[in-house]
Amino acid sequence: MIQIRQLNSSLQHILSFLIICLVGLSQEANAAKVVVIESYHHSYQWDQEYYQAIYDTLSPHHDVSYFEMDTKRLPEEQFTERADLAWKYIQQQAPQLVILADDNAVNLLHQRLNDSLIPVVYLGVNMNPREYHLNEHKRFTGVIERPLLRRSLLLIQRLLPQTVHRKILVLFDQGVTSDSAAEYISKQHSSMLGDIEVNLVQLSQLTDWQRNVLTAKEQGYNAIVVALYHTVRDADNRSVDADQLLKWISEHTPVPNFGFWGFSVSAEGNIGGYVLDGYHHGKIAANMATKILGGEKPENIFPVTDDLGKYMFSQKGLAKWNIVLPKEIEKTTLWVK
Repeated sequence: MIQIRQLNSSLQHILSFLIICLVGLSQEANAAKVVVIESYHHSYQWDQEYYQAIYDTLSPHHDVSYFEMDTKRLPEEQFTERADLAWKYIQQQAPQLVILADDNAVNLLHQRLNDSLIPVVYLGVNMNPREYHLNEHKRFTGVIERPLLRRSLLLIQRLLPQTVHRKILVLFDQGVTSDSAAEYISKQHSSMLGDIEVNLVQLSQLTDWQRNVLTAKEQGYNAIVVALYHTVRDADNRSVDADQLLKWISEHTPVPNFGFWGFSVSAEGNIGGYVLDGYHHGKIAANMATKILGGEKPENIFPVTDDLGKYMFSQKGLAKWNIVLPKEIEKTTLWVK
């Protein structure tokens, strides 16, 4: 009897081991290759946030890799070369799905990918997708990015001291993403906030950024929004380190500096705002990719606009400007160091 029980126990262990192996083989057989083409670079916080969401969602079952086009730091004349290298990488990997992140990757690669018949999920697109003819590509779907203008500016208005007339300066660089976002904001803000003057300025040179920041108060501004600042160049046409620029602004601005994107909020950056969350943005795209890899057709997944932001603030930044958050906002705020 003891020998039979021992034999049965051994058989159970063998069967369990075989089942685990079969499940593993089945999962491996169903695993797909997914390539993420980054318009920018992997050390850029926006890229880190959305990529982490994609990796967390897809990597347990699929092989996820990425290629950096680096178009925040490289001059525009090198964009085509980077796009060709990205396309070569896609061909080498032979993925079952490609994720195009942000406008430059979409603009430079969408036609080749459409011709290749590879399904595509895009994210971070600020331009109207029709400008890229994405509505004509059946195997494309994705997430549109829009600055949370109204909620952001209403929040800033609420936090600023009550004065007869308030002015806010919104600063963008002159990258492709900034062009699209600035155009969208310009069309929107005039009808939204009649009692606040919002002036949007796009600047490409470091000296212009420094001058506009240093003179903001004497120009009558009550606050600035440092929106996008990653394609600024110095007098020698070299790319300016974005983190160092934001730190300089934080140290020298004569008025509070807010942000539209979560990656700009820190103790040495923007003090906060109602911001877009890169991880949430990437999660939407990753869920779309999961559906496609599971057999759903991209043309049956309608593109969406990411309009869910969050309150994010630096305690050090608020203290510097003696700003106290309303209790209902404080309760839901994500605090950053």
